[in-house]
Amino acid sequence: MSRPDPAAALNGMRTGNVCSGCSKRVRTGDLVRGYVTHYDRDGWVLRLLWCDSCGDTTIERGTEGADEAVIKAVYWNHRLAGVSVLDRNLPGDQP
Repeated sequence: MSRPDPAAALNGMRTGNVCSGCSKRVRTGDLVRGYVTHYDRDGWVLRLLWCDSCGDTTIERGTEGADEAVIKAVYWNHRLAGVSVLDRNLPGDQP
């Protein structure tokens, strides 16, 4: 069974507006990045949201079986818009 693309799954996702790195308020129209994970029981979940000045653009390999990705998006009215994947540790079809 293949996993859904993180960009497609997270586009339009509702989220908070505080950076996990610096606690700065994120405003509509700001570029953001996020760390997301996929476990079969949960689907794609946003774990960290960063303002454009904080956070990572790549991920480390080897987290306990999760498919992980770093995404970028525009924060728009408490939702992620125009989501794209910057890095992913388990791309493509997975068992």
